[in-house]
Amino acid sequence: MNFKYVKNVIKKYVFLEGISRRLISFVPYKLRKLDRDFWDFYYFLFAIEKRPKHEVQEYQFMQLCRVVQLAYAHSSFYRKKYDEAGFHPSHLKTLDDIKKIPILTKVEVRSFSESMVLDIYDIEKLYKGNTSGTTGKALQLYFDQKTDSKEWASICYQWKRVGYEPGDGRVEFRGFIDKDLDYLYLPDVNVLRINIVKLSEENLSIVIKKIEAVGYKFLHGYPSAIWKFASLIKRSGVRYQPQAIMMASEILYEWQMQIIDEVFSCAKTIHYGQAEKVALASWLTDRKYYFVPAYGILECNSDGRELIATSLINEVMPFIRYKLTDCITNVCYENTGSNGTFFPIADTIQGREEDNTFDTNGNLVPPAIVTFPFKQLQYIESAKIIQLAIGDFKVILETKHDAEYSPLRREIAEVVKNLTKIYGARSNFEVSLTDKIPVDPSGKFRWIECKINA
Repeated sequence: MNFKYVKNVIKKYVFLEGISRRLISFVPYKLRKLDRDFWDFYYFLFAIEKRPKHEVQEYQFMQLCRVVQLAYAHSSFYRKKYDEAGFHPSHLKTLDDIKKIPILTKVEVRSFSESMVLDIYDIEKLYKGNTSGTTGKALQLYFDQKTDSKEWASICYQWKRVGYEPGDGRVEFRGFIDKDLDYLYLPDVNVLRINIVKLSEENLSIVIKKIEAVGYKFLHGYPSAIWKFASLIKRSGVRYQPQAIMMASEILYEWQMQIIDEVFSCAKTIHYGQAEKVALASWLTDRKYYFVPAYGILECNSDGRELIATSLINEVMPFIRYKLTDCITNVCYENTGSNGTFFPIADTIQGREEDNTFDTNGNLVPPAIVTFPFKQLQYIESAKIIQLAIGDFKVILETKHDAEYSPLRREIAEVVKNLTKIYGARSNFEVSLTDKIPVDPSGKFRWIECKINA
């Protein structure tokens, strides 16, 4: 039987998908989703945060040596890169020697992702992921079940600070719903996903009634989507309070937090991470970002702000001294207070800047939603979207191919089709091609701009 075909058929029909998910949900979530690697790392994170900083750094150094040795011995990309730079794993004597390792760039990952994978793994059996592909062509990423389990354990570990236990239900204000639904109930993963593009004053009461019916107490989503939900509640006067709110995947602005705090009196946190799984941080009670040292080693470049990170949870496709395009402010490497052993600590994290846009009904569309049409592209290198008016957009695409190249034209058509699903059937997208979209010195650019009321 072709299980992939059956799965695709089921996903095509909402009622079939609903039935299959309910049948799966009869097996307890913890038995299906939380394996030994999850629990081992989950409890390890709680244990290591109680250790003194020098012991945590010893653990980091031990893991660094291990991943560098594996990369050198089993990755053709790393062996060539390190040999050409005159670096050898034997040069690592202390944790400070990490600076001897050559920097890894996004350009290299984009070009050599398969040869970064250790040759002891069958690449066809690995999980595949990718970045959003907006500040550049999406990066192809590889990892295994163990990496996935450690990633989820790390997130649940951070959420524990606001009362979340592994397996608790979540109301998700994130992800793209490719159907005209108010929400999508996913009982097999204990998630109620709200259609944040459709969310409005007209269906707010329907959404809240469903949230109360399923009984989930935790909200999880993009800051802009949580802000939108809070703003609608404030305007409508509806009474609703969750147990806690967990935000992620976007920059959180102070003006958003003011409304969220005003409407919701519960505990709140936000976590910072990446698809590459190299660094993880979240708020503690003082609303500063505390990085998890057992998840990754974090450095800053010469100006003390731009992040360089080494993953300690993915040995399938090692990311060693990987240069991110995010910056932190007021960074402190000293472990202070009684919160546990976390370092570094930062006041804010700043990534690329982008605007909120609006669909043809005037509903706010968070930037994170707009990334979905730009994943897994082959011929489009980068993108910039400018909203001129409701339903009126300019889309600038960076590509090395001629406008008449048929595979490119098909890919552009698919992007426009998916953008239309997000913004509405009456939307118009004026597409233009360029060989290079300008970026600032750090490699960033404002990839979504909204000119409405500008």
